[in-house]
Amino acid sequence: MTAKRLTDKVTLITGGGTGIGAAIAAQFAQEGAQVAICGRRPGPLAVTAGRIEEETGVEVLTVAGDIYADADGIVQRTVDHFGHLDILINNAAISAGVTVDEMGYGEWRQVIGVNLDAVFQLVRAALPHLAGRRGNVLHISSISAVSGEFDDVAYAASKAGLEGFSRRLALELAPQGMRSNVIRPGLIRTEAFDRMPDEFFQAQVPLIPLNRIGQPEDIARAAAFLCSSDAEFITGTVLTIDGGESAK
Repeated sequence: MTAKRLTDKVTLITGGGTGIGAAIAAQFAQEGAQVAICGRRPGPLAVTAGRIEEETGVEVLTVAGDIYADADGIVQRTVDHFGHLDILINNAAISAGVTVDEMGYGEWRQVIGVNLDAVFQLVRAALPHLAGRRGNVLHISSISAVSGEFDDVAYAASKAGLEGFSRRLALELAPQGMRSNVIRPGLIRTEAFDRMPDEFFQAQVPLIPLNRIGQPEDIARAAAFLCSSDAEFITGTVLTIDGGESAK
């Protein structure tokens, strides 16, 4: 049985309806956390919340909203429901999926807005509630922050900026006993890749030293560790989880 390292830790997870965010929500609920999941689409949020509640018996709050437009409201709804906030996980992200010559400024701003500007706004909204509770902020980045192989220039820039933001945030939060860390996933098989043919994944496996594609649960288990007291002396770090690919 999984040790309950996060008992009663109120956790807000953006992009929590699918993929990595949903896996983190399930892992945290298993470890005793009180979980709120946020996203733009109520449908996936409700499905994920219902599944987690059935599996764990833990209530999951769903907060449908736009993190870019309503960061304050999303944080406040979570605090109003649970009474406080201990952990913020910035997981939500979008990409444009086009080359730089095809990308308009509007597309660039949309990606940067969701992936980076909204993180700033969420952190600003959450800090008054995290203060005094030895709160945690965890950011989900991407191997795209340091590799040009996947995604587009706006996505790569936003993830590189996210990692720099987290490092500086860690220094500012440390005197209050709060922490800020990053997980940098490699290729993880989420719903976002459902449109890709199996041949894509078959071609990628030989490039990964551990000889498999990552699963959302690989990220979720690391997230639970970094947000628990087991990692109380870890802040300002980036944990790469890519099956060893970047070691090459």
